[in-house]
Amino acid sequence: MFLTSRSFKIYFIFIFLLVSFLLTSITSFELYKHKEAFTIGDWLINYQGGFVRRGLIGEIIINLSYLTNSNPGLITSYTHILFYFLFFLFSFLAINQQNHLKNHWILIFSPFLFYFQIFDFYGGFRKEIIFFSLFAFLVWSFNKFEEKKLDKIFFTTLAFYSFLILSHEIFIIFLPYIIVSYLLKVEVNKKRIIYLTLFSLPSLICFVFSIFNPGDKEIVEKIYLSLENQNYNMSGGAIEWLIKDTNHGINTVKEYIDKFNYFSKYSIIILLSLIAYYPLREIFKRISKKKINLIIFFLPIVGTFLISYVAVDWGRFIYINLVSIFFISLIKIDSYQNQKVIFSWYLLVPLSIIYFSFWQIPHCCNFFPLFNNELTTTNIFKLIKFLGQFANNYI
Repeated sequence: MFLTSRSFKIYFIFIFLLVSFLLTSITSFELYKHKEAFTIGDWLINYQGGFVRRGLIGEIIINLSYLTNSNPGLITSYTHILFYFLFFLFSFLAINQQNHLKNHWILIFSPFLFYFQIFDFYGGFRKEIIFFSLFAFLVWSFNKFEEKKLDKIFFTTLAFYSFLILSHEIFIIFLPYIIVSYLLKVEVNKKRIIYLTLFSLPSLICFVFSIFNPGDKEIVEKIYLSLENQNYNMSGGAIEWLIKDTNHGINTVKEYIDKFNYFSKYSIIILLSLIAYYPLREIFKRISKKKINLIIFFLPIVGTFLISYVAVDWGRFIYINLVSIFFISLIKIDSYQNQKVIFSWYLLVPLSIIYFSFWQIPHCCNFFPLFNNELTTTNIFKLIKFLGQFANNYI
């Protein structure tokens, strides 16, 4: 009875997310201290040398640094923590809205959904956490409010989505996931189609502006100078990557495919990930009821294949899709009946522990292995080690 109690399961999920948030916050602070060039540097791209793609959030951070005389790296760490807090908060609230938890259990306790940034901190702490926190809020709102208020929330979000595009142009690829979520909750009519078109235009315009302003050496040097002026020297990483052209990206991808066995590695990752989504297969029936929804749903997947031709972060792109599909699965629809799962709770819990323990999604390259082959390298042992380090360093 204790194991099958809903209140116990919700409490256990809360603790699981709380531990992740705690470790995420600590890791972010450590990345700031070490001036990590991608997880911190990506957020510090700014407009101090002129308009450039991915610069909006960095421009806000550098101006906050000027106004408060604070370290821009430290502000970036606080920004990480803020958006991860929102991601965990609204994800938890949306999970708690579900009538049944069994179908989501293995996915919630997967090694990637809430712990990706712990097991591969070079791949986490990127700007997609802004997208995740926004998506989590929308899903919670879609389940909570009536259709009229839902429209206001969605179209307001869509109007401001261009700010995400100016922070990173990749968000245009994943916008269709949010649109599908909305279409699953409302009846499509002419008025809504017009609004969808009009409110999506700013994002498309910002995407075009970003593509035609990739950055150059002079802009990169001025960005570095703006950070030096605030006593936060940095080199390489995401800022320097602005001057890399498409050919460089394509050649790097070709090199990594051979060097790190990308095709076999990420094919295995996709298959392992699908295990957690099998109990949620009814989601595809919900989406495929309307052809337009199915087409929109697959647009980000097609976009992911295209961007994987010029960028090496294949694991990170897979992760963004997996989290997005998780959010779609949380949307409650009156006509939807939960898919029954053959496992009892007494079998589901140990299965989720095994699923969580022995693998993770490396964001790229070969920084972290796909499988944990020894007991002492399992994710559970890693968490115990992380918590021990936290106790020694911060308590």
